[in-house]
Amino acid sequence: MNYLDLIILIILIVLVIFCFRSFKTFVYLLGIIEVFLRILNFVATHIKISKISIFIIKHFPTSITSIINKYTNGIVSDVLIWIFVILMFFWLIYLLKYFIKKKK
Repeated sequence: MNYLDLIILIILIVLVIFCFRSFKTFVYLLGIIEVFLRILNFVATHIKISKISIFIIKHFPTSITSIINKYTNGIVSDVLIWIFVILMFFWLIYLLKYFIKKKK
C-alpha cells in the first residue's frame, strides 16, 4: 500500500501544531488542504491533457475524507469524518468572523 498521502497529511498537521500551537491555525490548515485537494480533483477531471490528469488522480487523493475512508472503516471512519465535519464548521466560523471584521 502507498501511505504517502497519509504520511504527508500527518507531517503537515504535526508541523503546524508544533510551530504555531493554535487550534485556529490547525483548522485553517485543514481547510486549505481540503480546498487544495478539491481543486486538484476538479482539474484532473476537467483537463483535456490525459498525462496530467492521470498523474493527479494517481498521486493525490480527492479529499481528506477519502484519506480517512482509505485507511479506516466502520465506526472509526464515521467518528473521524464527524470530527472533520466539526472542524470544517469551525473553519467556516473563522472565515465568517474574518470577513465581518474586515467590513468594519
